[in-house]
Amino acid sequence: MGRKRRDHIHSVIVSYNRLELTQQAIRSYLDTVTLPHSLIVVDNGSDYHTVHQIEQDLVDAGEGMLVLLGENRYPGFATNRGWEGMPPATTLLHRADNDFAFLPGWCDHVMAVLENQAVGQVGLRTGDEELWNTHNVGGNCVVRRKLWDKGLRYDERPWGEGYDPGWTEDSLLSPAVVRLGYRWARVAVPCIRSLSWEDANDPYYQESWRVRGIKPPESMT
Repeated sequence: MGRKRRDHIHSVIVSYNRLELTQQAIRSYLDTVTLPHSLIVVDNGSDYHTVHQIEQDLVDAGEGMLVLLGENRYPGFATNRGWEGMPPATTLLHRADNDFAFLPGWCDHVMAVLENQAVGQVGLRTGDEELWNTHNVGGNCVVRRKLWDKGLRYDERPWGEGYDPGWTEDSLLSPAVVRLGYRWARVAVPCIRSLSWEDANDPYYQESWRVRGIKPPESMT
């Protein structure tokens, strides 16, 4: 049985350069989202061409807005700023990274998990995709807006500042959900696909791994 109440999902795509990936993420989101929704792209200091083109793409699409941070404040800070812009009707808050594309049916799979009222956060990647990480769901997730109202926020520190090696804002959000009395869970069916994760030679990922103090996955070396 489906939910009788129609939820409104407020989505934030965090962008940082890599224009083509961001464009694919936005297009796939708009092509597949089936819930009443709002979209904000929060940009972490991309170059002029990138932000100009993203803004034009949103204008052409007729929905979504762009927030410019002017510098790389990292995903936690960016997501909090984007979620602050939610419309009053929002019941679900969604964070998306700009190197993933959405698959048809993802909204239905998320809502199926949220049928369990004890679940406060849903990861958009399956257990297999997240290698059964038992600490957090990862960056692409949906949380109930009521948790935001209770004070849930991403840690806003930049990567590499105050985190244990390999940890980011994601590492702290799922435990915070639990402290508020909710569970976190993952979708049972793939809902997003990586747009570039396989490229171990990508300077973006090399810098990301360096800042976070982790080694590239062995499969990529």
